[in-house]
Amino acid sequence: MSKPANKSSALAQLGARIAPAPAVNAPRVASFRQFLLEVARVRVQSGAAAGTYAPYTFKGRAALEEIVGCIDHVLGSFTGEPLKDSRLALAGGAQFGKTTLELALAAYAAACRFLNPIVFLPDDKLADEIVDAKFRPDVLDQIPWLAAMTKVGRAVNESGKAVNTKGAFLVTDGQRKAVGMFRGLQKPPTTFTADIVIEDEKDDIKRANSKFVSGRMTASALRFHLEVGTQRLHGAGQNAVWKNGSQGVVLLASARVREQLPHDAFKIAHGHRYTETVPPGWINPEDAWPQICRCAITGTPRRDDPVLGFEGDFRRAGSTEVVATFTPGGHYYYAHPETGEPLDCDHPLWHHRVPAKLAQRQFSFRVAQIGTLAIDLAQIVAHWTRAVADNEEMVTFRCDRQALPKSAAQALTPEIMSRARDEYFFGEKRAGVPRFAGLDMGDRCWYVCRETAHAGDKRLVSAAQIAIGDVVGRALALCAADGVSTLFIDERPAVSEARTLALALNGLAELDHWPSIDWRDRSAYVALPSGLAWDGRNQKWIGLRCAVVRFTKNQLGAGLEQGGVEFTENGVTKFVPVIACNRFETIDRVVRELLTPTENVVEVVRDAEGKNHVRTAPALRLPRLTPGAPAILSAVDAHFLAGSQRVKDDKTGELGDYIDGVDNHLLFAAGYSALAETIGGTAKAAAFHYERLELTGTGREGSIV
Repeated sequence: MSKPANKSSALAQLGARIAPAPAVNAPRVASFRQFLLEVARVRVQSGAAAGTYAPYTFKGRAALEEIVGCIDHVLGSFTGEPLKDSRLALAGGAQFGKTTLELALAAYAAACRFLNPIVFLPDDKLADEIVDAKFRPDVLDQIPWLAAMTKVGRAVNESGKAVNTKGAFLVTDGQRKAVGMFRGLQKPPTTFTADIVIEDEKDDIKRANSKFVSGRMTASALRFHLEVGTQRLHGAGQNAVWKNGSQGVVLLASARVREQLPHDAFKIAHGHRYTETVPPGWINPEDAWPQICRCAITGTPRRDDPVLGFEGDFRRAGSTEVVATFTPGGHYYYAHPETGEPLDCDHPLWHHRVPAKLAQRQFSFRVAQIGTLAIDLAQIVAHWTRAVADNEEMVTFRCDRQALPKSAAQALTPEIMSRARDEYFFGEKRAGVPRFAGLDMGDRCWYVCRETAHAGDKRLVSAAQIAIGDVVGRALALCAADGVSTLFIDERPAVSEARTLALALNGLAELDHWPSIDWRDRSAYVALPSGLAWDGRNQKWIGLRCAVVRFTKNQLGAGLEQGGVEFTENGVTKFVPVIACNRFETIDRVVRELLTPTENVVEVVRDAEGKNHVRTAPALRLPRLTPGAPAILSAVDAHFLAGSQRVKDDKTGELGDYIDGVDNHLLFAAGYSALAETIGGTAKAAAFHYERLELTGTGREGSIV
């Protein structure tokens, strides 16, 4: 008979396997900055030492030092008081040092602060690759005491049980434990808790899954959320989180101007030095490109050196003569566009464009390759000369070099939105001009109203966000206040509210006798007391004031189909008008209203005098966006920009449908308002009358009102 297993011995063996011996020589590291400068090592990429490792340095990447200071401020490294619920967005170009920074932060948080970090990437494959190709060789293998404290592939779940899981690492000093994770975010995260969450390449992470990230930090006393990545899309992904924060950008000046900067021109707070206004002589390098780049003809910078232009060559100020073109051996440098003085890139100054966000712990920074001395300027110039002649290269240049969003799949840009702004204020309406509205439904509902003088003269005059619980009352009030002729509503998900509005606005709410209609019967004509009528012969509504919209037309060019949707309420079969259409065409109709022949959109319109011409200006105009303007106008820009991106086939490059799962609600509402204009704009109320009508397929004959 065998002896019973020694449970305590088995547990001890398991503990020995998952808990490495404490690091005897682990140093005390007080801050993340100290960890980077005194502990971390980075791979040397070029020169005789290429392939070896050297101490981390901010040299060549000076802008990152203040960001690290802000991170230490959040962690409470010097104050002992962490800033709970802080968010920091770091939007950057390619290879500006983000991976090194986030890996070092994960290691420091776990090994020195015993906080639990989770690094989320777009999918598990990328998470596995970053562990095998970066975290092991570049972090653990370079820090012996950290390697001795760490077991890769081990973790402790929320119930306290030790588990084997790829992408995890367990750190312990024999008394304290911390668990770090590298996970793909292709599905909502579960199981493990975190104190620090890092999202890497936000643009590639599904927005719906990203919403669940904060739930992983519920039990934490820190709850620090760091979002790092390249900006590719206006108003979405990394660009959206950067814009929602303090919008920090780098400022550069010449050494002379920098030395003259008065001490009261900047602040030292939130762990770093920054300014709330742009001091004279300072510029943002990525916004000033390409005029900040010069070619030293003699090999030494001079004030009359030619300037890089949008044509991709170098010319002197005020001259059309090409002085130089890019050559691999050329001498290129950064200089102030007006004075010609070389810029001191080793001493940048951070400028927060929305400083009020700092107090709200919504920190955001943008770091471009331009102005970063660790990135060879000649490499950037070479890329620019290719980009000016190739749209695809320009997309890459903007994203990777300038750290600015640009996508060939995104139809609208901030420049296009600005071009559409007219000299009128939000809420300002013209007398005698019909207005049409759209309502996108959901937990939050979004309302947009437009007025249309003619096909080339349309204005967005009103917009609002409405809580679902108040949508019926608010929508009715808004339609009355705006003098709306026709409102189209998203049928789902708030089906009951949409139908209630359609009944009320069409004058059907108090209808006692409901006719039975065969919607396919071409001989049917039903007139209702409110003035609404169904014309079966032409398959359209007359006197339409409100309809629900459903996307059931899957084929492009299938057009619009009018009809009715029947439902039972209080034992009575009722109906409301319904419009069936195509989702892509509904969005595209609004997007094209903002585009012109500049974007290859050619549209012939009839003006107020009845003359046809090709419009050269946006058909849909937007209100002035001035300081103090309603916040909903910024939401309009964000929703239009985010919603105008189309799915792109990676193999063929072909563009497909407009993407879903982003904040595009006001764009949809505008789309519904455009549908309301298309259908309701030609609808005329029919005179009230009685009519005897044989209803095909019903087996009944009756008096239809």
